[in-house]
Formats: sequence, structure tokens, C-alpha cells
Amino acid sequence: MRRAGFLAAAALLAACFAWLSWSAARRESATFDESFNIVSGWTLARTGLRPPGQPNPPLLLRWLAWPLPAPGALKPHDDAAYRAAPRRYGLDFVYSNKVPPEVLLERARAANLLLGVLLLLLTGWWAFRLGGPEAGLMSLIVFAFMPPLLAHSHLATADIGNALLCTAALFLLWRGSRAPGALSAAAAGFACGLALAGKYTAGLLVLMAPAYLYSWGGNRLKNSAAWGAAAVLGLALGCLPLSPLEWLRTAVAVARELEAGHPTYLLGAVSSSGTWYYFPLALLLKTPLPALPLAVAGLYKVFSAEARDRLRYLAVPAAAWLLLGVVSNTQVGIRHILPVYPLLCVWAGLAAARLWETGRHGLRGALTIVFGWLMAGTLAASPWHLSYFNELAGGAGGGHRYLLDSNLDWGQGLKELGAFARERGAEHIYLSYFGCGDPHAYGLKYAPVLMTACAKLPGDGLPPPAQARQLLAVSVTNRLGVYYTPRILFGWLDGRPHDKIAGNSIWVYDVTGDSEALKLLSYPGLAQ
Repeated sequence: MRRAGFLAAAALLAACFAWLSWSAARRESATFDESFNIVSGWTLARTGLRPPGQPNPPLLLRWLAWPLPAPGALKPHDDAAYRAAPRRYGLDFVYSNKVPPEVLLERARAANLLLGVLLLLLTGWWAFRLGGPEAGLMSLIVFAFMPPLLAHSHLATADIGNALLCTAALFLLWRGSRAPGALSAAAAGFACGLALAGKYTAGLLVLMAPAYLYSWGGNRLKNSAAWGAAAVLGLALGCLPLSPLEWLRTAVAVARELEAGHPTYLLGAVSSSGTWYYFPLALLLKTPLPALPLAVAGLYKVFSAEARDRLRYLAVPAAAWLLLGVVSNTQVGIRHILPVYPLLCVWAGLAAARLWETGRHGLRGALTIVFGWLMAGTLAASPWHLSYFNELAGGAGGGHRYLLDSNLDWGQGLKELGAFARERGAEHIYLSYFGCGDPHAYGLKYAPVLMTACAKLPGDGLPPPAQARQLLAVSVTNRLGVYYTPRILFGWLDGRPHDKIAGNSIWVYDVTGDSEALKLLSYPGLAQ
């Protein structure tokens, strides 16, 4: 394959990736952190105020805000409400503004989709530089049909931006090893500084960079000084309008919060601290099966001189991010180790290209099947990439047996639920929702039942008894009682089949004519 052919294929795959991701963005209601992130970025950009409880540095939050409508087109900022209850304020900002919620959500999501496309192109270019056009093409295919990357490339969070900046910093460190010098070190340092201004977990780069700079040889002191100065500059510019000192204070607070832990659902059990095999299992179940043998094939001769760059700049950082997840007490989703995936795509593409270049018909046929399986599986799961699980887990329908929260149910199913309720003639439903969307925005009247939303959603009272259909919709996180004590509050639904899974995340039960269920659902203590 010539370079021109590779560039044409890259453009086609970038368009395919953007289309798949944007199709999902148009179908999903706001996920748990999006409204908070959007209002945080908008307020940071216009007032310089940082909301209490925001765990991300400024850079990627401000990025979400640049395509939003001008301040005059939105409701005036209420500083007191913002400081008192920032998540409540974020929900109202998105869903009760002067413009429709789709305008705010889709513009912020489009900003991140651009970062996702840039990450795809960077991944393919790195593989091209390491292994030639075939490796670049195959890495691009793996990336374009990788559900975790498709899922998080369009959400208004810091995850895809963090993956982009960390991958860029590693790419520049690798490129510097080919042409060592102060300028190369400064470029890598600046990218690292920006990554630190985007998400605190990028601090892992600071721990790894000295070893990379030392391996370059040459004037190590000069290179290290250039890297450090550029990193500080990148951090300072990325943190604007806040100071690096404010960044440091918040980093300490976030570290303490992460150390304190978070309720974690794993294999049907809930714990308040991390489990070492959470992220290895998540990688095994959330990564398409066809990509796994390619990752294993990349281990062939991995310690040879020929594979040195692959080992240093792909395998070692990926293992470091995985280790960071393993020792963390906060384990709520594969998104926390998303920087592993671009490295995995490069690694898999290089392995596939080496197998292809053997010229053996059997290997080429097997690779064709592997890539066809990858594409078909991802297309079959579209547009619900967030809730993707591979065949080992039984697909998205079996994922709840293993993992929850942002791996499966993050509040994305309200739009689908509204359409289903209208189809069934249920204008008013019982709803137990986990997320940060407003059901009213999707045409739902509802009686709240044991809600675990980001802010209080008062609802509309009980459905009228004369309504032809009575539906109970329960987010699977609530159905399995992750945040309840005791966890069995919905145990009475055990053995009862659900009629629909809206957005792969909200289980819908038809309770029409079930007097016992309706009596229980009308109990005042459940409306919270």
C-alpha cells in the first residue's frame, strides 16, 4: 500500500468513526457527569469560577464550552445557585435553559468528537511510522470499531481528551528517541503539561518521562531541563484562568477522594474499595474478542531489539495505566483507563500487519475473518457503544452480571424510554432512574421511585389508575441495588421478565393489572 492509499483509507475510517459515534450521541440522553462538566466549562471560561466538587482540571472543561451559544442566548449566570449545588445547577443549565437541551448537549459532544477523530488519526499515524502503511491501516480499523473509544469520544467528559493528550505526549517522547534534543524534549514536555491540565491521572506521565529522556542519551541534563520547563508552561497555559497552585490544591483533594473509595459493583457484589482484578476483567469483557488475539500476537518476540520501541512506548505505558487502576479504590468504569486503548490499537495493528506480511493465505484469511468479526460486532451493538460487552459476557444483555455504572448504565436511556412509553400508550410511568437527565425533556411524566439521580427530580405524582398501560422503568444500577442499603429494595421483581431494555440500561416492566405491584409503588416512602 502506498502512502496516498493509506491517507485515503484514514480519511474514510475517520468519517466512519465520526458517523458511528455521532449516531450514538443523537440517541443518548445526558450521562451522569455531562451536565456538570458542561456548566463547569462554561462558567470557567466566562467567570473563572471553579465549582465545588469538580474533579477535573480546567483545560478539557473549557474545551467543552467553546461551541456553546453566546452568553446572551443563555439564561444569566446565578453564582449563588452555582456554588450551593453545582450538579443541580448543571442539570438546570442543560435542561431548563433558553435553548433546547439538545443544542447544549450536542455542541459540547461535537467538541469532544473532534478530539476523538484527532486521536484516531494520531493512532494510525504512529502505527504507520512504526510499521508502515499496512500497520497504520489495521490500527485505524481496530480504533474505528473499538466500542469503548466510540462510546466516550462523543460524551462531554474529560476522558477522550485525556486519552488524546496522553497519547500525544507518548508519541512525542517516542519521536524524540529517534531525534533526541532539547526541542524534541520541549515538545513532549509541553504535551505532558497540557495533559496534566486536562486530567490528574496524566500525572503518570511525569513518573515515566525521566526514564524515557534518560534512554535518549545525548545531553540528558539539557533535555530534562527543556522537558520540565515546557511541561510547566503547558500546565500553566492549560490551567488558565486558574493558577498552577490551585491545580495542585485540587489535585490533593481529588487524590484523597479517590483514596476514600466509591461503591464498586463487580460480579454481583458491591464493595467500597477497589478489587485488583476489576480493570483486567473490564478489559477482557469490554474489548471486542477479535482484538484480543491480535494483542496476544503482538507478544511474539516482544523482547527482541526489533520490538524495543513497541515494548517501551506501548506496552509499558499501557501496563502502567492498568496498574494505576488496579491499585485505585475508585473503580466505576473502563473510562478511567481509556488511555490504554489507543496504545492497544497501535499494538494490535502492528501485530496484524506482521501476520499479513508473511504472505500465507491461511493467516491472511484468518485476519480477514478477525477484522470482519470486529466490524460486524461493533455495528450490531450500535448505537449503544457505552453498554457494549463482548460475547464472553453474553453481550450487553449479560453485562450486568459483571459490571455496572459507566460500563453499562450511566443514565443514557431516557430518550429511548420516552419513545417506548409513547409507543405503549403510557403517558405517565413509575420511574427509578440512575443518571443526570430530565425525564420531562423526553416526553415522560413520572412518579419517582427510589431515584439515584444527580439532583432531586420531583416528578408528577402517581399515574392515573385509568391509564391503559402501567409501566415501571428501573435503571439496572438501581434494579441491582448498587447504591441502596439494603440492596434488595427491588428484589420483588426477581423472576419477573422485563418487556424492554431502553438504551441497554433501563429495564421496563409492565405492571398493568398487578394490584400488589401498584400498591407497593404507591407507597409514599418510595417517592424519593
